[in-house]
Amino acid sequence: MTLRRYAMSLMLAMTSVTGCAGSHATMRGSVVMKIDQTKAHVCLGRGEVAVNDRVRLYKNECVQRDRRPSQCTKTPLAEGTVTELLDDHYSIVTFPAGTAFEEGSTVEKL
Repeated sequence: MTLRRYAMSLMLAMTSVTGCAGSHATMRGSVVMKIDQTKAHVCLGRGEVAVNDRVRLYKNECVQRDRRPSQCTKTPLAEGTVTELLDDHYSIVTFPAGTAFEEGSTVEKL
């Protein structure tokens, strides 16, 4: 990863992380930072999930037609496991190898 791309990813992650702590209700369940190919920081913390809880990962697919509001659907991608609680707002979730996910995907507790 180039230094420029790393810096941009870090800035995006910090903005997302700050956003979760500031407006947790609206960011709840968002993948705020992709750590590697199987792990992510997720905006679900203590009191919402516990270590070893199972979660489902969704891709949000939104389509806007003409001038009407976007219509969005959640497409399930995979199940994962909460592997670490970071604080009241964040946890680390691990997904199976080969799971395609990105920042902005959604996670819900099963």
